[in-house]
Formats: sequence, C-alpha cells, structure tokens
Amino acid sequence: MEFRLLGPLEVRDGTTRVPLGGRKQRALLARLLLEAGRTVSVERLVDDLWGHEAPDTAAKMVQIHVSQLRKALPAPVIVTRPPGYAAEVDPQAIDVVRFRALHDEGRAARARGDPAGAADLLRRALALWRGPALAEFSEPFAGVEAAQLDELRLVCLEERIDADLDLGAHDTVAGELEALVARHPYRERLRVRLLLALYRSGRQPEALAALRAYRRTLADELGLEPSQRVRDLEQAILRQDPALLAAAPASSPPVTREEDEVRFVRSGDVSIAYQVVGDGPLDLVLVHGWVCPFLPGWEYEPLARFYRRLAALGRLILFDKRGTGLSDRVSGVASLEERIDDVRAVMDAVGSERAVLLGISEGGPLITLFAATHPRRTVAVVALSAFARRSTAPGYPIDIPQQPLVPDEWGLPFARRWAAERAPSVARDEEAVRWYASYLVRGASPGAAAALREMNLEIDVRPVLPTVHVPALVLYRERDFLAAATRYMGERIPGARVVALAGGDHLPWEGDQEAVLGEIERFLAAAGVGGEPDRILTTVLCAGTGAADAGDDGAFRDAVARFRGSALDARGPMRLARFDGPARAIRCATALAAGGLRAGVHTGECDVAPGGVSGAPLEVACALARRAAPGEVLVSDTVRDLVAGAGLAFAERGSMPIDGDERRDVALFAPSG
Repeated sequence: MEFRLLGPLEVRDGTTRVPLGGRKQRALLARLLLEAGRTVSVERLVDDLWGHEAPDTAAKMVQIHVSQLRKALPAPVIVTRPPGYAAEVDPQAIDVVRFRALHDEGRAARARGDPAGAADLLRRALALWRGPALAEFSEPFAGVEAAQLDELRLVCLEERIDADLDLGAHDTVAGELEALVARHPYRERLRVRLLLALYRSGRQPEALAALRAYRRTLADELGLEPSQRVRDLEQAILRQDPALLAAAPASSPPVTREEDEVRFVRSGDVSIAYQVVGDGPLDLVLVHGWVCPFLPGWEYEPLARFYRRLAALGRLILFDKRGTGLSDRVSGVASLEERIDDVRAVMDAVGSERAVLLGISEGGPLITLFAATHPRRTVAVVALSAFARRSTAPGYPIDIPQQPLVPDEWGLPFARRWAAERAPSVARDEEAVRWYASYLVRGASPGAAAALREMNLEIDVRPVLPTVHVPALVLYRERDFLAAATRYMGERIPGARVVALAGGDHLPWEGDQEAVLGEIERFLAAAGVGGEPDRILTTVLCAGTGAADAGDDGAFRDAVARFRGSALDARGPMRLARFDGPARAIRCATALAAGGLRAGVHTGECDVAPGGVSGAPLEVACALARRAAPGEVLVSDTVRDLVAGAGLAFAERGSMPIDGDERRDVALFAPSG
C-alpha cells in the first residue's frame, strides 16, 4: 500500500484507491501516519482532533474511528499500543518520508559538488506534492503540520533553484523566482536568489529595480531596512563584482541546519515552534525574554556565536513562547502555567527527560517555577539577568523601569531606546540597532508586545524561590538595569551560585559573552545530575460539603481528571487533589463549587511520598476549604501571585492564621468574574 499526505489524503492498494470514510477518521489516519511507528496516546489524539472542544465521548469516538479504519484498510495498519495507537507501515510507503529522504540526498549531492544530481533529486522530491498538504482538515493538528510541511517544501524549492543557478539556468530561474517573491514578499533568501539570477542573466538594471522595490516594501510596511547581506549584494551588483558570477557566491547564504530545521509541537490548542541544535548527553533549554524569537538570532553573529557555544555543551533546545516569533499568536496573554506546559511539550517532542533550563530576563521566573514544580525533569537552572518581580511591594523595594512602548514607534524608534538600556555596548552601532529593530518586530506585534509586558508586571515568584532544590546559577552584570532584582533572586534560591560580572549589557551575548559562557560551563561541570528530588512545589485543592458526607467521589475525580490533576487520599469528609499548575486547580475548584462544594487552593512545597505527596500545603488547602462558604472557593495569596496572565480576577477575603505552614498568616482571595 502507498500512503499519500502531500496533497489530498490518499491510500492506494496498487492502482486502487482505498475509500477511507468520513473526515474525522481520515484525520485520525493522517495524524498517525505523520508519526508512523510511534505510539500516539489517546489523550494526545483527542487534543489533536478536537482541541478544547472535545466532547465527553471523544476517547470512545477515537476507538470507533480506529475500528472503522481497520475495516476499510486492506491490511493491518493501525495497531493498539497502550496508551494509544500507532501506524505500523513501511516508512517508504509514505510520501512524506520519501520526500524528506530525497530532499536530504539532494542537499548532500549539492554539498559534494554535484549540482546536476542535486537538481534531479530535488525535482523528484517536489514532484511528490499533489497540492497543499492536509488542506482538507480543520482539526487542530492539521494547521501546525501543514505549516511545517509547506516550509520544508519551500526550502526544498529554494535548494533546487540553487542547483539550477549552479548549472547556469539563470534566465529560466529568474521568471520562477519573480512569481515566488510575489507570493512570499518578506522571504529574503528568495530575494537574494532573484537578484543573482537577474544579474547573471545580464539584467543588472532589473536587479537593482527589484532591490529598490524590496527596500520600499520593507520601509513602507515594516519600517525596516534590508539586512546587511542584501546591502552588500547591492554594492557588489553596482560595482559588477566578478565574484557574483561564481557558482556559489559568498552573498548567497549557505543552507544550514540552524536556519532550516524548525519544527512545531502542539501544547494544548497552540503550536509551539522549536529547534534542536547540537548533540550530546546533556540537554539545554534556552528561554528567551519578552518577545525575543530564536530563529532570527542565527543572522546576528554575536547571538549565533552564543547559540553555537551552548550547543557545544550538548543538545541546545530553542523555542518561541506562545504569542511570539513563529509560535501561534494567542488572544490575551499567556500565563506562566501555560508557558511551563509549552516547555514540557517541547521537551517531550525531542525526547528530553531532563534538561538544564537557561532563562534570560523574563525567562528567569518561568524556569524557576518549572524547576520547583518539575524537579525530576530539571538538571539545573541558569538565570541570566532575571527577576522574581518587577515592581515594588511590601518587603520588595525594587522597581524596574519600563521603556515607553508607543505602537507607532514599534520598530526602529523603540529599538534605539531598547538597545541603549539592554545592549549599551552596541547602542551606537547603527547596523546592530537596525537588526534589533527587525528582531523585535519579528517577535511580536506592538499590541502583543504591550500585552506581554503587562503580564510581566504581574509576575511574582518570590514565594517559589526557597522551593528550588536543583543546582542554580544566577548571573548578571554589575551595571545591568536588572542587577538588584537578579541579585535578590539569587540570594533566595537555596545554595545558588550568584555571580556578578563586569559590564552593563543586559543581553548575555553582547559585551564579554566569553565571561558569561565560561561561568555557565564551569557551573555545569560542577553541578552534576543529582538524584531524585524528595520535595516538590505543587498546588493542592481541597473540596467538600463541610458535613460528614464528602460528596460524590466519582464526580470529584472526573473533575480533577478533566483539569489534568491527580486525586489524593481523602481526609475525612474532604477530598484532595494536586495540580502542577495553580490556574487549573482554581478552575477545577470553581467547577466543583458550582455543584455546591466549598473549596480551598494553596501552592506550597510538599514532601514526595509513595503514591502522592504530603506536607503543610495539604493542611492549608483544607483550612481554606473549611473557611469557605458552600459554593465558594478561597485561594491563598501565593496562588493569586502565581497565576499572572491566566485571566483570573480575585476579591480579597482577609487573612487567617495557619499553624505549621511556612507563614503564620495566609491572605485569602476568592476568584471573581
């Protein structure tokens, strides 16, 4: 049998097309074929096929669709493998697999100096496409996978054009490129190829006219200038540089793993873009700050060099936070809890069981909360110019200044101020500042950048800092505008190594990046992997009627499972559950309260015990539940502080003393709105 995904989904048995039934079961087959040979859990299939709108019967519907597909297919294809299913087929029977193989062979042929062989292989790869991939499906997984496949097709097309240029087919390629540029006006690599093709065809005036049109497009629509690469090519064309007639001129950028191998993974109903660079037993996950995307960093030598040095230590895992860069845009802003889900999704996608987490600026609170909540998946944390909170509060006198963000100034005007604050060593370098303008614009729109900034103002992970029990390095520069906040953070993480380096650059790749990287290398060499953690930060939900009868245990467990929690042993009339995210715990508690239960939610450090957790946070959650009225939810101030960006509002309900907790008084809040 042959399985075709590069166009309308088809299964062929010889010359016969196999009927596959309705759209949902066709989508299920496509989803399994995209990960042929690998088990996909039923839970993952439900998310990928229905998203947040999954009916209660979704798992049963998956079973029904699998049964129907087994009847439709002439040979065994879908096998049951707990906790889900897998497509067991010959990989070469899937057109996507053949396309990738031919693409890799074509790339290798060109690298060894065989442009004719490369062009033939790449044409064969592109000929497998019969139309847009997965276009018939509206299921959540399809948009992500389709975008990834379409990007790979476009890269393959660019490389086939490179091979044709090497062979001297400039006239033919120029017309093709003009059409491609019209469809992809901001794709610089296509522009570079068009300019080369026109110039090599003896059409220098047209090449310069195309470059002027590109410059106007960038200026009018984005407020940007072409990159240095394009400006250098323009000068070479003007002076008729003989090097432009060579088969592989320096101004035609080489294809590299760093530029091309971007992948996507689903995290809930959002697609997260990620990239893996390097190899080795140690995994490093880099979390950029604010709206900074990872992919443009390969264009800027200081940041590319920073990436390469980290990748030399093991596998460097880069990703764009939801709402930024290549990841899906979201309505509103993303909470820390959702961003932690994204980190886990990326780690799962690349098979990373444990990793070193490196967080820059706003990435610092995220990796701190991740390490406290998921210590089993954290080797160590490295916080670079980070903070636990941005604005003043009782006991916290630090107030971090904010650059004005006026939508009409998003781009170069804002980048000038931003660079002066965060990269003063290059603030007078006009080329660097212009690149940073492009970097930020590609990270987020003005509105999204402003929303993310507002969310960052709500972050407060101060209560989490003492619960981090993995090796930690907290590093900053002495004149960094976040120096005081970073130092505060490091002094409150148990056993953290806190290092102040000379300089004033906030961005670790600017200034003396060797000093930064040297500290990271020494820290990781000394940190070791460590054993299993015996304490964990978790959110505890307690619910009950307040009477001797604890209520319907089945309904409680169903609600906990729906919000991805784990039920714990009951305490008398009170039901208990734990969650790895406080927002999910609050939403579960609210659902239970709608049925008349009273509920309490608290986040704290628990002891890991066989079959669950134990410790003071369970007592606090139960005390909050007993204090609540029927149908009411009470949460502690710790919970309130950790759900920034989750879209939850709270009404203050005073405070209450708690014996045995880490604090004597717990401030009370009730979710509202």
